[in-house]
Amino acid sequence: MPAGSVIFYGGHLFHGGGANNTDRPRLGVILEYAASWLRPQETHLLAVPREVARTLPPRLQELLGYNIYPPFVGYVDGRHPRRSLDT
Repeated sequence: MPAGSVIFYGGHLFHGGGANNTDRPRLGVILEYAASWLRPQETHLLAVPREVARTLPPRLQELLGYNIYPPFVGYVDGRHPRRSLDT
């Protein structure tokens, strides 16, 4: 692809990149979203301080991981993870 090109693809697509045969590094950016019942590879609950998470709208808190997937996935010490923001 020419410099400045962008490609979008679904996460279910298998893909691969060829060898970088240039003398310059190759830049790649991956933005991912996982369903609420999957725990992400990156732990956003730890990356975003609770003081900051408390100020965010509920939907954004959910996207960070302060949510559950009924009936039992995502609980922290038997409680909804959003309750940890109350302490």
